[in-house]
Formats: sequence, structure tokens, C-alpha cells
Amino acid sequence: MNVKNMFFFAGVILALMLLLSPLAVYAEYTPPHTKPGPAAETLIYKSVAVDVAPAALEAGEIDAYLFGLRSAVAAELIGKPGIKLMSAPSGLYSIILNPAPAPTGQLNPLSIPEVRIALQYIVNRDYITKEIFRGFAAPMVTFLSAYDPDYITIFDIVKKYDFRYDPEYAKKLVTEAMTKAGAVMREGKWFYGDQPVKLKFIIRIEDERRQIGDSIATDLERLGFEVERLYHPFGVAIQKVYLTDPKDFEWHLYTEGWGKGAPEKYDSSTINQMCAPWFGYMPGWQDPAYWNYVNDEIDDLGKKISLSEFQDLETRNKLYRKATELCIHDSIRLWVATRLDAYMLNPNIKGVTNDVGTGLRGTWNMREAWIPGKDTLVFGHLWVWTETTTWNWIGGFQDVYSVDVRKATYDSPVYRHPFTGLPMPFRASYKVETAGPFGKLTVPEGTYTWDAKEDKWVSVAGKEATSKITWDLSKYFNSKWHHGQPITIADVLFFLASQIENTYDEDKAAMESAIAETVKVTLDKFVGIRIVDEKTVETYVNYWHFDPNYIAEFGSPLGVDYAMYYSETPPWELMAAMNELVFTKKQAAYGQTTAEKLGVPWLSVVLRDHAEMVKNILEEFIQKGYFPENYFKLGDKVYATKDQALARYRAAVSWFNEHGHMQISNGPYYLNKFDSAAQYAELKAFRDPTYPFKPGDWYYGEPEIVEVIDVRVSDVTAGDEVVFTAELSGPGTLGAKYLIVNPATGQVLGFGEAEKISPTTFKVKLTKGFTWEIGPGTYNLVIGAYSDQVAFVSEAIESFSVLKREVAPATVTTTVTKSLVETTSIVSTVTTTPPEVIGIFAVILIIAVALTAILSRRMRKPT
Repeated sequence: MNVKNMFFFAGVILALMLLLSPLAVYAEYTPPHTKPGPAAETLIYKSVAVDVAPAALEAGEIDAYLFGLRSAVAAELIGKPGIKLMSAPSGLYSIILNPAPAPTGQLNPLSIPEVRIALQYIVNRDYITKEIFRGFAAPMVTFLSAYDPDYITIFDIVKKYDFRYDPEYAKKLVTEAMTKAGAVMREGKWFYGDQPVKLKFIIRIEDERRQIGDSIATDLERLGFEVERLYHPFGVAIQKVYLTDPKDFEWHLYTEGWGKGAPEKYDSSTINQMCAPWFGYMPGWQDPAYWNYVNDEIDDLGKKISLSEFQDLETRNKLYRKATELCIHDSIRLWVATRLDAYMLNPNIKGVTNDVGTGLRGTWNMREAWIPGKDTLVFGHLWVWTETTTWNWIGGFQDVYSVDVRKATYDSPVYRHPFTGLPMPFRASYKVETAGPFGKLTVPEGTYTWDAKEDKWVSVAGKEATSKITWDLSKYFNSKWHHGQPITIADVLFFLASQIENTYDEDKAAMESAIAETVKVTLDKFVGIRIVDEKTVETYVNYWHFDPNYIAEFGSPLGVDYAMYYSETPPWELMAAMNELVFTKKQAAYGQTTAEKLGVPWLSVVLRDHAEMVKNILEEFIQKGYFPENYFKLGDKVYATKDQALARYRAAVSWFNEHGHMQISNGPYYLNKFDSAAQYAELKAFRDPTYPFKPGDWYYGEPEIVEVIDVRVSDVTAGDEVVFTAELSGPGTLGAKYLIVNPATGQVLGFGEAEKISPTTFKVKLTKGFTWEIGPGTYNLVIGAYSDQVAFVSEAIESFSVLKREVAPATVTTTVTKSLVETTSIVSTVTTTPPEVIGIFAVILIIAVALTAILSRRMRKPT
């Protein structure tokens, strides 16, 4: 493919090629043994500073490093003996803005939408991706990049808002907005009244965010703002930003970082997490005691996407596109880059799957990885514990440091396929029956839901539901928890009842409001559960999706690993003790904001003093003979006994006495030791013969890639029809979208779905009217290629010319719309900025996608 105008980015291309060249397709995996459980015997996690991690790997102190290397360090390691590099776009960077209104007599410029938009033009994404990240990153203008499956849905919107670095234009917008707000410029600085307009910019120090923050801070100062640069590590920054009321102005800007989790084919989480206030990740964080950013329109669209309130894919995509545009318009977050994280590992490690969202951090690798001749793997990470690293299944696991260790200890009922991003059976299998989107099923006898007022299970027979999921839970119920107690239906019932109780009980919901308000949006759709036999349950939900796997995921009776809250189902006795500790004794909290508000610990069961509080309650249960029968009684049948309860309490107490924590789960490894002060965690293989999986069951290796092999264009005379073709390669069913872009302005003139003329060949036809209407000039054809088997987008760009014709042909109608894209006020401002060829964005994606497989997440976790 002869792609024009790319010599300018030769250094970027070379850097990416060099970085990824060591990556070879992994050989067929031969498991080390057939014992139940994982491949290795022991996993050790230890904190290693990113700058010394390569030396630690070379010295044999670690076998792999789970935090992305600095770009400069990664470049130096390319081709070095004894080190293998693995790349994935698992790091995201954004600048979050505090839009809270200032007190009377003061001015917060970030409360002015026009100022926030102006700041988009001082984010020098070209410089950041090429110089700071050394080309190991791709620019972002919104919350998705081409490494996310839904990028193809907003392909044209991303190009339309291709914000260029233009500080002069930013200054013009700022001047207009600040003057209108009553501020005045004196000697190059903005004043409101007698006070200079000051911005507190919290800048992280552990990685490239320090350079990013300094770069943006310098441009803010050039705009006339006084900037206080506050340099902080993870814990301090998290406390100041996410645990304070925005109107207290502990911060105005913050260099956010996000680590991707499980990939998602049809995104409903990221768009809500990064744009919609209801989800709890926008300023104010849904704490009712704080000032909260409000955008009802985005909330409405986000909830419809999250709850699948659409009738087909087309309707869903319209909602998604509209929410995306509104999110860009409000610019509460300025998106900077997706980093192609370089992970390093011992080249002798076997069993590695290149998860297209999380790379080495994927859940598959903790289960399958091993080194011949060794029974222990040592993983280095930036941190194992920080002040905000919290292990609790209801409101914890909000950072990558807890998640990356926990994922080896828990088996989710469903998980996301590492290449497609679609939900799939993991430890449970399922069958979906649905009457949606418009019909209803009648709920049968024997179906119940928890009544938070009556504190009991009540029948919902005869009610209606949109969908039914039949679950085979035998791989749970035929096995045991890590403390030796059997996994039973009682664990499912207590988990579901607790979710409903904690969400709908007025006192409990008020106490943990940030969690309850978010969970309620989806829990409102739960209708009931029916126990069919000793291994089978049915769940009924008022939810529909065009892909039935999403219906199953939504209606899971157990915690789903990558969910925001209630992400894991623990043994029921632990949840009972924790509920007692949080809601009755009020000595700890599930959520971070509640802990801060009440002045109690944010409950973390791996910290000895926290776990001991849980243990003490279990001992009280033993002493009192406590048995919450109502949680297990459906109709006339009780699915647990007092003797079983007492046995569980004793087993959990014994577990604490041996291990010093209360992380008791069901996965291939159990947490043997956790030492927060030493930044150390040790996991041991769970070899119980009832454990259902063995090495090899979750190995996927390398995904096939999607490539644009060739794009053929030709020049055309204005008023003539022309056909372009694109040749693709890749797995599964391929598709392609196209854009016609004016490179002088960045304006998207047309877009659409390319017509398939063979499984790998696609054509783009420009009509006579279209070529006449856009007129003479040079234009770019941008092709976005995708597949149903690997969920990322490969881009290619080719230039063509429309030649001048003196007289319009008689057959041409000259009323063709110049742009097929909706125009907005922001678009008009974009097109007035100085010309810059669309290039680096497409170039980086073409090379990166062609050489490595990459993708997305479910929930992004702060890093």
C-alpha cells in the first residue's frame, strides 16, 4: 500500500516496529501437568520501581513486570538478550477538569464550557505521543481509540473532532469567555476582582504524566492563568481528587491514568464511566454531600445504553454516537493518549495469552503461565498496595494493583473473550430465552426476589420478565471454597439478597449512597431467581440485548469479576459478617466516600486489622449461634442449616488464624500471605480435586490481526463518479468503514460503510454529485477495517485529487450535502484552525495494529 504523506512520521513508525518486532506468535502450548488448578505452584507479587525493573528481571529477581515500562526504557530493551517485550494498549491518559462554580466573588474558569473546549487546543497530542512516549502511544480525542471495538461506531466523530494543538486559537476562545465572565487581563495574567485566577494542577510523578502535566501547565500559564503545580504519587493524588468535594477546590486539573480491564465488544461501561454523572466517576462522584456535575441528557443516554433500552444495533449505535458528541462538547475530560504499554517478561515463560485489552495482565496468564524447571513465578508491579488499594467485594477493587492480584484467586461465572471482547461462559454455562425487545415472559411458580422491607424472599410468580437465563452452576456446587467449605446455593442466595437489601433498604442505601445509587439503576431490572435443582438456577430480568451473551452477563446470579461493584461472590458467612460490621456496628465502610465521611476504615480484608474485625464478628456469631435462616428460605424450603453455618464460621476463623486475612475465594490460587508494609503478596495453587479446571483450559495464545493490505484510489474530475477499493486480511467476517477528509481543515466531508464485493475486498463509490460538490482539491480516503473475531480497528489513509471541471455536467444535481456528518458549533471552530495533515493518528494505528493484537476493557481502573 502506497500511503502518501507518511514520511514525516518515519521515526514514529520505526519506533513502533522496533518495539514490537521481538513479539513472535507463541508456539502451541503444552501444559506442564494435568493436576487441577493452575500451571505454577506459587505466584509472588512484589513492588518494584519502574526504573529498576529491567535490572530486577535480568538479575532473576522477577520473572515478569505488570506495569508498563517508560517508553524510553522500553526502546533501550528492544532486542536485548534475556528480555522479551509484550505490547498492549492497556494504559489511558486523560486530564480531568473541576467544573464546580466558585464561591461568590471568585471565578473558576473551568466552570465555563467555552474555556474547557479551548483547553482541548493546548493538549499537544502530537508532541506527547511522539516525544514523551517516543511513539509508543496513539492520540485520543475522546474515551475510545482504535484499540477499542466500539471505535468503529464513532469512527467519523473522532475524525470530526480531531483537535489540533493551536494555543493561539485557544487563547482567542479563552479571552472571549473570560472577558464575558468579568475577568480582566493585566500584564499577561487573568484577574477576577483583585485576585489572579489560579488553577491547582495535581500532577502524578511515577510515569510520563509528570511530563504531560508540565507541558499542559506551561500552556495554561501562557493563556494567562496562574498554575500551582502539585506533584503527588498515586495515594495522595487519589485522596485529593476523588475524596474531596469539588467545590472545596483542592484541585482544578488532574493527570488521570487508567488501566484497562476485560475487553468489551459493545461498550456500555466506558462511555458511562467517563461521561455520565450517574455512574460515579464524574466530579462529585455521586456523593450527595458534595457538589456534583450534572448532565441529565448524557445520563439518560448512558442509562439507555447500559440497560439496553434499544431495539437493535442501529438504534443502540445512534444513542452511543449522540452521547459521545455530548461528552466531547462538555469536555470534563481532555483525552490525551492510549499508551502501547510495553511489558517485559522472562523469555522462558510458557502459556502466555496476549489479551487484546490487558496484555500480560490478562486473567489467563496467571492461570496458565509457567517456566520449565521452576514452580514459582515472581511478578513485579509498581505497587502491591497503596493507601487506596482496597480488597472488598462490594465497593473495593478500584485500582489495578488490587485487581491484578485478585484475578488469580476468583473464578467469575462469565468473562470476556480475550480477542473478541464478547461475554462467554467461564465457570458457569447458560442458556438464554428472551421475548425482547418488545415481548414478555410469564415468571413461573417457585421464583422469588428479596423484599428489603420484610427481610425475606417473596414470590414473584405470575409477574413478567423480558428474559430468562438458565444457569448450570455445577462447576461451583461440586467444588469448595479455599477454606474447605462447599460452595452451595446458600452463597448465591445471600449474595443476591445482600445486593437488594443494601440497595433498597433506606438506611443502608443512605449510608452507602454512592454504591446504592449506581447499583440500583441495573438492579431495578432484576425480577427473580428460581432454583430448578441441585445444580441449576434460573434468573429473570427485564433486560434484552441483540447478543444473548450480554443478557446472560447482565442476569448473572454471581459476582462478575470486572463489574464496578459486587464484583465477587464470597462465602456467605463473610458477607454476613461484613454487613454486620458496616451497617450494624458502623466500624467500617464498603465505599471510599462513606469511609471518609464517617471517619472509619475503607474495609479491606487483606489488611490484618480489618480482617480481624470480620473474624471477631464471626466469633460472635459462633457464641450466639447466629443463623440468618430468612436469607435461605424460599417458600417452605430452607437451603442451609445452623450446623452448616457454624461450621463455616469456624472454618473462616481458622483461615484468619492461619493466613492473617479474609480473602477466601474459589479460584485456581488462594491468597496465602499479604504484607502491605512489605509490598508483598503470595498465592498458592489450589489443588483440591474438586476444582474444575486444569492447565491448558484457558490458553488462547496470539490473536490473528486485521490488516488493510492495499487501498487503490485514482484522481477524478469534479462531477464524475469514481470507485476506490480496499483489500483487507484477517480472521472471521471482515468489514470496513470509510471517511472522506479535507486534510487542509480536518473536516469530515463524508462517511459510510464500504460495500463488500468479496470476503476481503471492499469498494467505496463517490457519486458524481459528491465529487462536484466538494470541488477541486486533494482529499484523504481513510479506511477503518474491523472483524467479528478480534475487536479492534485497523486504519489506512490514501490521498486522491478531484480535478477542476469548468462546467457542471447536465446529469449532476448540485444540492448534494457537502458533509454527511452532522455539523455543530465545535466543528466550525475546528475547521478554522490552521491546517495540519491528518496523519499521526492513522499512522500509529496502522503500524501498531499490523504488528500486534490490541483492544479494550470492561471497567477502567485508576493507575
